[in-house]
Amino acid sequence: MPNQAPKKPVQQAKPAPKLPSVRADVYWLNPDEDSTIRANASLTIGGAFKVHGIKVVSGSKGDFVSMPSYKSGDGYKDIFHAVTADARQQMNDAVLAAYEQKLAEQTQDAPTEEQDMTEPDEPVEAEEGASMTMQ
Repeated sequence: MPNQAPKKPVQQAKPAPKLPSVRADVYWLNPDEDSTIRANASLTIGGAFKVHGIKVVSGSKGDFVSMPSYKSGDGYKDIFHAVTADARQQMNDAVLAAYEQKLAEQTQDAPTEEQDMTEPDEPVEAEEGASMTMQ
């Protein structure tokens, strides 16, 4: 029998880990057009975890997502971050899509110039003790 080298087991590529579901909610849009912070958001991950303090920021290359962070002696450190590039992309996509949807809703709800210039038929009075909740 000829001298044969032992066969190496065939290594199979590891499947990418399944990403949990991610839902983003934009709960504040910044009305100040001069500010670089455009909105605040939160993420619900896998129906089990919630992350608050996420910002949509306007940069020189467009809008981007900034995770919650704290100031350290040598800059800022993320409090929460994705471990893989795929997970980070999923979170960024969810936040930016929610931001775009919130902007579209705000545009639909905004009165047109023609509506602003007309007077209402009846005076509008606020009910005593009425409040508005923003989500």
